[in-house]
Amino acid sequence: MFLGLDLATCTGFCHGPADTGEVPTLGHITMPKTGPDVGRFLCVYEDWLNALVRRIEPALIVFEAPILPSTTKLETTRKLQGLAGVTEMVGHRHRIELAEVAGSTVKKALTGSGKAEKADMIAAARHYGFNPQTSDEADAFGIWLHALRLRHPRAAGFWDPINFQGGVRHA
Repeated sequence: MFLGLDLATCTGFCHGPADTGEVPTLGHITMPKTGPDVGRFLCVYEDWLNALVRRIEPALIVFEAPILPSTTKLETTRKLQGLAGVTEMVGHRHRIELAEVAGSTVKKALTGSGKAEKADMIAAARHYGFNPQTSDEADAFGIWLHALRLRHPRAAGFWDPINFQGGVRHA
């Protein structure tokens, strides 16, 4: 079981068995607006992540490296870095392997281009038969797919784009 996380105020997640061809689960959680109260923001995320980890028991958590735009507020950078830190802490406490992946790598895994936009990511996830509610869910699927291709190359053939022409599996 792999868990892919797109860390943000709206955190996308994707989890599923890595080597069975079973379709993973997509979803998202929207963190509360806490203003400068970073502690409360991170506590909500930690509680949610701990509950998810206990329920699905992943062997690997892969998360997108925090992106820190130059025009962002200090509290936003603290929250984004904090989400990554809490993810690592939860993984460590549950003895789960962790990996961090660059956003451009995720974009390339899902769309073929490391410069894909949010709409491209959603369209690519739909091509695979998913109906992501947010771009964060599409990104989380890209993270999960990237991890699958690296760790289980034989099973990754199930997820070759040629098998999903028009959003329907043809393999």
